[in-house]
Amino acid sequence: MSTFRNADEVYTYIGGIFEIATKEQSFIDATAGTGLVVKLIQTDPDAVLVIDFPGQQVTTGDAARDLDSTVQLRMSSDNSNLFWQGRLNFTLAMAQRKVKLEGKRSVALKLLPLTNGLFGVYKKLLVDNGRVDLLIP
Repeated sequence: MSTFRNADEVYTYIGGIFEIATKEQSFIDATAGTGLVVKLIQTDPDAVLVIDFPGQQVTTGDAARDLDSTVQLRMSSDNSNLFWQGRLNFTLAMAQRKVKLEGKRSVALKLLPLTNGLFGVYKKLLVDNGRVDLLIP
């Protein structure tokens, strides 16, 4: 059973952290001129998010399904939760096929070090919304 109750929770928490990331100056600088648009396809529960870094916006659900992207990222919703808490080694997860990354991999992988600064923000988002049950000790 997933840690998230439904896709709406994925959009609230995972989508929420990407809403913050697309507005962070470090992400804006790192993605300038790259045209990086990530389609994040998650399972259990199924959810689709499109993160448009140049446009600084996140689209979720049915509206995201047919949008184009430069990178496709596939993982379980649980692994997204682990990642945003700093508990998932992304490179190892790719090697183990828990995470699949297609497209402009080099551009997307450059963002990995920047995510460390958002782990605390994600945890606070969970706490502020009363979802301490999603926190990994």
